[in-house]
Amino acid sequence: MSETVPRVRRVVLGSVLAVVLGAGLVAGAVPAGAAETPLSQGRAAVASSSERGDLSPAAAVDGKPGTRWSSKFSDPQWLRVDLGRTTAIKRIVLNWERAYATNFQIQTSNGGGSWTTIHTTTAGKGGVQTVNVSATARYVRLYATKRSTVYGVSLWEFQVFGTASTPTPTPTPSTKPSPPPTSSPSTSPTVGKKGVGVWQMPNVSSVLASSGASWYYTWSTNHNGITTPASSQFVPMIWGAASVTDQNLAQAKSAGPYLLGFNEPDMKEQSNMSVETALSLWPKLMATGQKLGSPAVAWGGNNPGGWLDRFMSGAASRGYRVDFITLHWYGGDFRADAATGQLKSYIQAVYDRYKKPIWLTEFALIDFSNGVRYPTEAQQAAFLTSATQMLGSLPYVQRYAWFGLPAKDTGVSTGLFHSNGTATPAGRAFQAAPR
Repeated sequence: MSETVPRVRRVVLGSVLAVVLGAGLVAGAVPAGAAETPLSQGRAAVASSSERGDLSPAAAVDGKPGTRWSSKFSDPQWLRVDLGRTTAIKRIVLNWERAYATNFQIQTSNGGGSWTTIHTTTAGKGGVQTVNVSATARYVRLYATKRSTVYGVSLWEFQVFGTASTPTPTPTPSTKPSPPPTSSPSTSPTVGKKGVGVWQMPNVSSVLASSGASWYYTWSTNHNGITTPASSQFVPMIWGAASVTDQNLAQAKSAGPYLLGFNEPDMKEQSNMSVETALSLWPKLMATGQKLGSPAVAWGGNNPGGWLDRFMSGAASRGYRVDFITLHWYGGDFRADAATGQLKSYIQAVYDRYKKPIWLTEFALIDFSNGVRYPTEAQQAAFLTSATQMLGSLPYVQRYAWFGLPAKDTGVSTGLFHSNGTATPAGRAFQAAPR
């Protein structure tokens, strides 16, 4: 397959990814401001926990009266919405399911780290609660400290009303072109863990900027047609055996301090390389002087005698350098907590085997066991939120990248943004994840 067609299961996904390189009662009351569109509607939301995949934080800001967020059964719990810019806030409407909080605070923040309490109550009664406030902030959080039932806390809608003001510096796209990537590591931006795989789509540069990704890659040594945001970093890849040319190696070296190795060499549909071929070419990648990631196997990175294990053993016996392990993972269990646990177990096993930093460069929920099956958008978003929280907590995970930036405009996919720039539920969850 072409280097520009990145996905391991491309043969299976061909027609599907053709454009890819506790029960409650519906509250009947309507808040007084219902005719006014909340500033929070459709914005990125994240929570301390979700009871299950279809009860994700995104459901509390989707404007749909029949969907809701529900937490796990413990105290405290919180729900946070990112308004996207500094906003004058005048009213909060909480439309509770019957599992409400008696003790809670409404808090605001400009940066998402330090919080100011603007409302406190120890006598919450559920139903539809309207809280009049006066504040200016980008982030608004419900912080619940005492539940009314043995269940969690649950909201049909978390609505923030007010007047948007001047945008603050954010990852949203600028009207000015971002500067091109620098080849000097000393002037590179501070790079976090959160990344994304990118291929061409309309307005790809502005969409990438609005995603808030700290880094990205294109399964290639170049990012033609994509302007790297000032707050992000491009990481090149040598995709397969035919990619090992003097021109590509020079281009990769000029892109920055890191280089990703071969893409799924254990898959016939991808770079399809024997361990011996990969090892024979590895010194040329080492010669760039960049920090070098292992070939990214599609599966079985923790298996004794598997493709990666034989490559790492061969590299060690030859004295070859491998600075970090690169992995891909796709889950067929659509329960957010279960899938997150399975992913954690896999990367932990790989780390325990090789004791090297981990880069997870493709991951999402897709079930390939019998054709191709996707979760609901809410399930995908809930998993993304749960998984990024887990990945952020593991010190040996240096970076991760979601698959991928573009989403299909019809039907389901794992993508983050439609062609018109609108974020999917997974996209809003990605925006809300820490960098």
